[in-house]
Amino acid sequence: MDEIPGALALSELDGMKVLDVAGATVGELVDVVARTAADRPVVTAFFIDAGEGQLAASWAQVAEIDVDGERLLLRVPAPAVEAASLRSDELSLVDALLDNQVLDMRRRTFVRVQDVLLAPEEDHLVVAGVDASSAALARRFGLGFLSRRLPKKTGDFVPWADVNLIALRLSRLNFVEAFAELAELHPADIAEIISQVGTRERAAVLAALNADLAADTLQQMEEDLRSAALQEMPVPRAAMVLEKIESDEAADMLGDLPDELAQELLALLPDEREQDLRLLASHPEHTAGSLMTTDFVMLPQGAKAGRAIDWIRRERPEQHMMTYLYIVDREERLVGVVSLRDLVLASPDDEMAAIMEDDVVEVTADVDEDEVGRIMTKYDLLALPVVDEERRLLGIVTLDDALEAVVPDDWKQRLPRIYR
Repeated sequence: MDEIPGALALSELDGMKVLDVAGATVGELVDVVARTAADRPVVTAFFIDAGEGQLAASWAQVAEIDVDGERLLLRVPAPAVEAASLRSDELSLVDALLDNQVLDMRRRTFVRVQDVLLAPEEDHLVVAGVDASSAALARRFGLGFLSRRLPKKTGDFVPWADVNLIALRLSRLNFVEAFAELAELHPADIAEIISQVGTRERAAVLAALNADLAADTLQQMEEDLRSAALQEMPVPRAAMVLEKIESDEAADMLGDLPDELAQELLALLPDEREQDLRLLASHPEHTAGSLMTTDFVMLPQGAKAGRAIDWIRRERPEQHMMTYLYIVDREERLVGVVSLRDLVLASPDDEMAAIMEDDVVEVTADVDEDEVGRIMTKYDLLALPVVDEERRLLGIVTLDDALEAVVPDDWKQRLPRIYR
C-alpha cells in the first residue's frame, strides 16, 4: 500500500468489530459499498453482520475507523442503523471485486483482485485501485509478516482509472455495458481480452459485435481459439463473419474446422467467394498457393486511369491490399503492375498499358514459402503475384503473410498487419 499515503486495504476492514456511539457491539463488518457514478467510487456504506441479518451504516454515521484496534466506531446508536440494501448505482467491493478478475486497461490484460485500496479524499473515502499482488493475498490471510517480504511487480497495483469491470458484467450477463466498452477498442485488444474469458462470455461478445468487427477480431486471435469461436457461432452467423475475412485467412480458418462444418459454411457463401476459398484450400501447405489471397485489384490494360479510380472508389471501398494494381490481358494473363501512387498521379485519360511496369516479379503457386520470402526480401516487395503456368493471375502473397510463414511461432502474434 506504499503507492497511496494513508490508504486502507479492504482486507484490513473485513471482520472489524462495529461499535455504536455508546460502545455497544452492533456486529461485524462484512462488506464496504461504494457509489460507482463518480470517477472514483465513493464509499457510501459499511455492511454489518448483526446476527439476524445485515445492517448498513452510512459513511455519515461512521465516527472513526480504528485499524490498530480493529474497530469501526459509529457516531449513532445501534437502532439508527438501517437494514442493508444495495442500490443500482452501488458496488459491493467484497462481492464484486475480491477474488474476481478485472481488466487492466493500460496493460490490456486481466488481473485477479487480491485486495482493494481505499484512500481518504476530502471528507470521503474513495476506491483508489486494486491490488493484484501476492503480498495482498498474504495480507488477507493474516500473514502480514510474509506480505512485507514478498517482491512487488509492475502491474500489481492497478489505479481505478485503469480498472474495467467487463469480466464482472459478462459473468452477470450485463452485456449491454460490456459490449459498448469493447466496441471502442482495437480488434487486437478485443481478441486479447476475450481470449482470457470463458467460452460463454467469448461467444456472447462475438455474437454482439457487428460482422466486420467480429471478423477483424477473429483474425487477431490464436488459431485454436478462433477455430473454437467459429464453431461456437450459429452456422449462418459464422458464414456471415467468414465472408468478411480476407480470403487467405478465411481459407486457413476453414482448414482448421471439422470438414462437415467447413462444407456447410462454404455452401452458405456467395458462389465467387466459395470458389476462391476452395481454390486456396486446394494448395499444399508451405507453398505460395497456400499463402496467397484473392483479395486484390485486377484491371485490363486498356482501362483509363480516371475510370479505374472511379471503379475502385465505387466497387472496392473496403479493399485492404491496394499497394499495387495488377494489369491483365483478355485471357487474364499478368502483363504488368501499377502502383497506387502512379495511378493517382496519372492523367485521367492515360491507359494502364502506358503507366504500368511490365517487368513483373512473380511466382507460381507451387513455389516454396521460404523462396517466396527470399524473393520478396530481395526485391523489396510488399506483395508478390502468384500465377499459373500460362501466367494467369491467381492471387498475391502479402508481405505480412510471407513473414508469418517463416518466422518462429512465438513471434507471429507480434507481427503488425500493416500491409493489409
